[in-house]
Amino acid sequence: MDNNVVGLLKGVELFSELNEEQLAMLANLVVVQDFNRDETVVLEGDDSMQALYLIASGSVQVYMTGVDGRETILSFLERGDFFGEMSLIDGEPRSASVRTVTDAQMMIIHRESFLQLIRQTPEIAMALLSEMSKRLRKANKQIGSLSTMSVSGRVAGTLLNLMEERGVRIHTDNGKMVVVIHNRPTQQQLADMSGTTRETVSRICSMLVKANAIAMTGKDIVIFDENVLQEKASKG
Repeated sequence: MDNNVVGLLKGVELFSELNEEQLAMLANLVVVQDFNRDETVVLEGDDSMQALYLIASGSVQVYMTGVDGRETILSFLERGDFFGEMSLIDGEPRSASVRTVTDAQMMIIHRESFLQLIRQTPEIAMALLSEMSKRLRKANKQIGSLSTMSVSGRVAGTLLNLMEERGVRIHTDNGKMVVVIHNRPTQQQLADMSGTTRETVSRICSMLVKANAIAMTGKDIVIFDENVLQEKASKG
């Protein structure tokens, strides 16, 4: 058993209810693999390796490719997140692709080993069902926004989703509360998440900056007034 792997598993919310013995059992199933930046980890439609991937370090983007070849980013995942759970359970081909955004290290658990563990540890099954429900709700919301919202509403909604998932609330020197999104997506990635073009995202973000709702500072987005974003998203 690798104590480093056990330590990494403790940081995964999916396994937060496991005791030391259960974590040790899980660690024995893990295969650790390193990936380079911009490397494809899994490909939509592939069924060659059904496994659960746990992110030990780095970040990835989950995306789907349309018939026209255009990519739509579904989410960004970071240390402690996981993916591959759908194919793990039903054995079907991958429903989306995953590509690394940075160099990353993955803990991989193959399907048969994980299914056997679930039978022995129902706490994992319950946690997995809960997380899958959250992701399904998010996907339904995203599909709805792409089909009904205006482009400015979609971009605002994307920023709000990033704020909820990755935002850190801090107090400024003058006592105001702001939300900082570290390691922000590129404008092209924001466009892929919002179903629009990079040029349109650039224009809308510039409008939000002029309205003092957000600021782009280096690799971060600072949200000064989330009410402006909520208003644009609610208007659709």
